[in-house]
Amino acid sequence: MRHVLHVVSPALFSVALGVAAPASAQEPAKPAQASKEAEHWIPKLRLGDDNAYFEFYGQINKGLLSYDDGGQTDNYFPADNGNSSSRAGFRIYSLMENDWSFGANLEWEWNPYSTTNVNQLNEDHFDWGTDLLRKAEIYLNSKDYGKFWFGQGSMASDTTAEVDLSGTDVVGYSLVSDMAGGPFFRNADGTLSTVRVKDAFTNYDGLSRKLRVRYDTPAFGGFSFATSVGTQVVPEETDVTVWDAAVRYNETYDAFKVAAAVAFSRPGDGNSIYDASVSVLHLDTGLSLTLAAGYSDKETVDGRYGYVKIGYQADIFDVGKTAFSVDAYFGKDIAGRGSKSDSFGAQIVQNLDYLQTELYLGARTYSLDQETADLQDSFAVLGGARIKF
Repeated sequence: MRHVLHVVSPALFSVALGVAAPASAQEPAKPAQASKEAEHWIPKLRLGDDNAYFEFYGQINKGLLSYDDGGQTDNYFPADNGNSSSRAGFRIYSLMENDWSFGANLEWEWNPYSTTNVNQLNEDHFDWGTDLLRKAEIYLNSKDYGKFWFGQGSMASDTTAEVDLSGTDVVGYSLVSDMAGGPFFRNADGTLSTVRVKDAFTNYDGLSRKLRVRYDTPAFGGFSFATSVGTQVVPEETDVTVWDAAVRYNETYDAFKVAAAVAFSRPGDGNSIYDASVSVLHLDTGLSLTLAAGYSDKETVDGRYGYVKIGYQADIFDVGKTAFSVDAYFGKDIAGRGSKSDSFGAQIVQNLDYLQTELYLGARTYSLDQETADLQDSFAVLGGARIKF
């Protein structure tokens, strides 16, 4: 489907700059701190300092996807990695009085040949007009009162099923279909089915991004609470009001880093979604454990899944950390009543810190059992690079 780009007037950001600049000017600017960040081949594309700035950022994430459906093998290149799409955006930030800050964010996604859409029937088809407005938002943030968001952006439950400290989520995480979601399963008789990989595998990750109002509390003992209400306007308007609530936890102990999230969402039509994820990283050894689960309560059929990943990170090369992981996904009733969705994967990521690049390679099996069809197992391999700037 061709997504329509909803253009947000530049006046929004002109007004934002006009509001933010005088406010920050009411108190003396704090001296800019010396940067402790490692040097990169692409410097920050920023005008201003840490107290007030305008910044351009983005990433390019391309690779080669090879998909074997049990009857034939197809290669897709250069495919955009659906785990973390290519994108670009602008940020505005200004420190204000009494520890308040103001920010704005505008971000687009462009993926004309994505692993989530390519398949056996469109192997050479590039949809150059495929673009999506991800964010068009402003926010006010206070250390004492929390963060208030307005506009197109992440709902409170977004990414709550995707907490992952393994260092390999660029090529594999709880939404296992992002690696190869577009291809169709093949029937046992050799014909293509009408079921895509992404129809059988989901992580019920809340409500994604919407035009919304959202509030996040300050963190207390590592815990924070968020809630939001909104409606979908891109890629298509739905006129359905949705809401959610989430709790997050982030804390570092002597030897462990722990991150977790749990959320409840109401996407409409009497449907309720419950999802959660937790990831623990042992800082001394680099070992990590990640768990995720989700449940969709519908009137027709209830879908559910469980996900587990074991990871290991090490300083093997001077250029950056090397991360390894293996994972498993078990889903039930996602592709329909009585269906069973299983996937097993392995990932490796090599960081090139100076080049702001991650080289990755992932392999994954997909298995779908249905009461009404006999489908062959499939196998996918995705290798590529993500460059951030």
